Amino acid sequence: MKFTEFVKNNKWWLLLTSLLLVSTITLSIVLPISLKKKHALEDLNDIPTNYDKPGENRVNLHTDIQKAYLKDKVENANLYARGKEELSRPIYPEFNWEGEEKAYTVTLSEKSDYSDPTIYNVDKPKVNFVNLKIDTKYYYKVTSGLDVVKEDSFLTSSEIIRNMYVSGITNVRDLGGYQTSYGKIKQGLLYRTARLNESDGSILINEKGKNTMLNDMKIKSEIDLRLVSNNEVGGLTEGEGVLGKSVNYYQCPMDYNELYTAEINLKATKRVFSLLSDKENYPLFFHCAIGTDRTGYIAFLINAILGVNESHIYRDYLFSNFGKIGSKRTVDSILDKYVKKIKSMNGYSLEEKVVNYLLEIGISLSQINSIRSILL
Repeated sequence: MKFTEFVKNNKWWLLLTSLLLVSTITLSIVLPISLKKKHALEDLNDIPTNYDKPGENRVNLHTDIQKAYLKDKVENANLYARGKEELSRPIYPEFNWEGEEKAYTVTLSEKSDYSDPTIYNVDKPKVNFVNLKIDTKYYYKVTSGLDVVKEDSFLTSSEIIRNMYVSGITNVRDLGGYQTSYGKIKQGLLYRTARLNESDGSILINEKGKNTMLNDMKIKSEIDLRLVSNNEVGGLTEGEGVLGKSVNYYQCPMDYNELYTAEINLKATKRVFSLLSDKENYPLFFHCAIGTDRTGYIAFLINAILGVNESHIYRDYLFSNFGKIGSKRTVDSILDKYVKKIKSMNGYSLEEKVVNYLLEIGISLSQINSIRSILL
């Protein structure tokens, strides 16, 4: 049979063969690219975010969408939140008791003798406890006048992350709660947040939010990573920030356009770690504008020297997608900025590599050890 007659009589066969050939060539090109794109986390083992024992009756602190992500793979944050809406706040568990609508005083404490308590005044037989610590036992007592109406205790879920609500701002969480080879990182000492004011000087945090930071979180210091040269700080000057004179306000400006090896950023990092090594500055919080990139860089370094698992470090970064930050973040967002640089350092673990990185830019081992002793 002549070739022209074969083609004429077997057009369907040739079409199928051509499609298979094109598909094979396409896959040979696209598949390696896809695998390369996935490589950012392929060497990580997802570790549990929840250490609750089976059968334990613990109080949940996370919304359904937050819990879904915390149970999923680290890199899947964008399946649940993409930085476009406020999803970063925890839930406030509600506790009830029998009684009529009248004035009650609820005393909450981590100690059975109710020392160092948080007081709630309510006018109904129920209360919502706010910004509870994870994996913590609490004691509470309800009184009406001189009568004790109810007294009980409860244990909160161990599920990391401890995200928080500060009225007026977004993307707030505690760096504590993680279990490391050194022990557990203390909660209530070190927080990461978004900005409290805009570059035009307008204030974002409201009086309720200020009360949370000053009286509940007992903030002593604020580290602002925003640029001063372009007035990103909204007219603030070293010494007094939005929270007033009772809080130490430190400016450690970092450039968000350049790599984190820029001279201004190295200088800022050195000062940040100097401030972190002084226990008199705690409790403190640090932030840039949306609390994601420059803030994420500092959080990455802190978490690493404290021995936090690399999987949890990335999850902490990606949890910013639950805040109203404007756009989504992925692990690829930080690979070229600082992760690859850090991973090129000498050391068998991420912790050792970060320590060597910090030593190289002028941070002392005594400062690193001081931070560990404060937070662990």
